[in-house]
This record gives sequence, structure tokens and C-alpha cells, in this order.
Amino acid sequence: MMDHDPYADLKQHALTPEMLGKLAVVPRKIQKRREHFVRVPWTWIERLAKARYTATYRVALHILYRHWKGSGKPFTLSNGMLMMEGVARGTKWRALRELEQLGLIMIERRKRKTPRVTALV
Repeated sequence: MMDHDPYADLKQHALTPEMLGKLAVVPRKIQKRREHFVRVPWTWIERLAKARYTATYRVALHILYRHWKGSGKPFTLSNGMLMMEGVARGTKWRALRELEQLGLIMIERRKRKTPRVTALV
């Protein structure tokens, strides 16, 4: 009796990392976003050094970007945009509280609505 590997032929059809890279489709919105950058005021860097959570940094960078994009006007901070950056709803609120305590933002809490944030730059 001959020992034959029934899966031997499948190995020639395996996807290489290069092939997988071509299969992954990155949405246009995310592609455009990757071209942008964030300017961080030195006072923010000094105060963020006291932050306890990584999410605080992520939310801070997002807030600075939105502050610049909105010409310094207050803006609403939705959960969806932060989810794309790996920040969950509860974590968002913890980070917002910490940023507020560090004196970097003001939060307008609105019942059953997304918070309105003002960056103190």
C-alpha cells in the first residue's frame, strides 16, 4: 500500500503574503486618512506624559486632528470614528475624563447625545 498525502496538491495553491496584500481592499476614506498628520502642541506632550491609559493618547490625537480640521470650533465626538482607531465607547469616556482632568479639553455632556468637545490649545 502506498502512503499518499491527499493534501500535497493543495500546497501549490497556498496564498503568498504578496497575494494576500493584493486581496485586502482598503476603503478610500482610510487611504486618504493615512496621508494626514497631526501637530501636537508641546504643552499637550508634557501633560499627556501624566496620562494613565494608551487610549487617552489615541483620543487626544484624534481631538487635535478634529480641532485643526474644524478651525478650532467645538465638535461632536462619535463612537464610530474612534472605533476605527481601536477605542471602544467606554474607553472613550475614560480617556475624555482624563483629558479633561489634564486641562487639555472641555466637554459639553449632552443627555443621550454624543459629547461636544473643545480642545484647549
